[in-house]
Amino acid sequence: MTTTRSFQTGLVHAPTVVIAATGPGDVAAALALARRDGLEVTVHSTGHGLCRPCRGGLLLDTAAMDAVAVDPRTATVRAGAGATWADVTAAAAPHGLRPPSGSAPSVGVVGYLAGGGLGLTARTDGWAADHVRAVELVDGGGPRRVTAGSDPAAFARLRGTGPEPGEVVTAVEVGLLPAAGLVGGGLVRVLGPSDAPGDPAALHAWAAWTADLPGAVTSGVSVVPYPDAPFLPAHLRGRRVLRVGVVSTAGAGTDALLAPLRAAVAWDDDTVGPLDPRDTARVYAEPDFPHAYLGDDVLVGSLDPAGLDAVAARTGPMAVTGIRHLGGAAGRAPAVADTVRGRDAAFLVNVLAPFDGDGDGDGTVGADRAWAAVDGLLDGFAGRAAAGAGHPSFRYGPPRAVSHRR
Repeated sequence: MTTTRSFQTGLVHAPTVVIAATGPGDVAAALALARRDGLEVTVHSTGHGLCRPCRGGLLLDTAAMDAVAVDPRTATVRAGAGATWADVTAAAAPHGLRPPSGSAPSVGVVGYLAGGGLGLTARTDGWAADHVRAVELVDGGGPRRVTAGSDPAAFARLRGTGPEPGEVVTAVEVGLLPAAGLVGGGLVRVLGPSDAPGDPAALHAWAAWTADLPGAVTSGVSVVPYPDAPFLPAHLRGRRVLRVGVVSTAGAGTDALLAPLRAAVAWDDDTVGPLDPRDTARVYAEPDFPHAYLGDDVLVGSLDPAGLDAVAARTGPMAVTGIRHLGGAAGRAPAVADTVRGRDAAFLVNVLAPFDGDGDGDGTVGADRAWAAVDGLLDGFAGRAAAGAGHPSFRYGPPRAVSHRR
């Protein structure tokens, strides 16, 4: 067991050795120790994407390597392996800049970029990996700085596939974006009780609205069947809630682009307005507390109407469905080669389910039942899967007991 903090509580590290690194020298020493003693190395920062915990090897905790330095002249940031996007956003905002970050500010920068990084303005600015200028890492040969010029193959792999065994990323240099004129927020519709089928009309309205959107608007939708639990706010208990998250770089023109969607649904709440990059957590309003969860995704070329109906109608153990609209700049070929999945897809559908990771009897279900809920919903979209099938950044938690193929 270890006291290393993790956002994912359903999986627990049990290493033989723990090293809390404060810099590349510590990382190099840890890798040398692992080679000498034949230990498998697991790198840990925030634990958001944890899928395979350390069992008897060396746990390398990089959380303390959280230095962030912004260069406003070049509009770039150097972020250490333990930095989060909240750290970067706070440092960039005073300079009128923002990072290509995603929906959860507490996510670690390095792990996010390793999978490509689906940012809040992906349809405008492309994948976050498109903005990486350099990757600093330590391997068996010591510290090195990888760029498109120094090692094109490794640079492509590190942006989309991630480091290989024996490599540990210690810092990244990332291009920043203008913060001015950003508009965003959420449109919320309560679909009814969570234990009864909901009306899919709002879900279909969002899907139809995305058909003609310019690249200035990036959006996603989530459907959350909240349990009737006392720890939830009264207005959410036992309700099935649909939320459309919207971020636009169109400034004052955003209202005209949103008008058809606003007219199509009687929204219960509408918070879309000027958006400070330091307040982007309100767009998707995702949980900001550690918990046990698992999930998977599928990249699709279009949305199956029957799949949308199933999302609105499903009852049973809690499963949260999220759909992100891709295309635009996220569908263009990168200026510098990478290994990011999803450029050929129109949507990313992901399903996440809480599970009882510690056996405390809190009302959540075991991992097998949670996986069954996830797969049951994703199977409704698998018939229109894009070539890449799924995206690694949206796969969470313990493996399935039985392999599931779509």
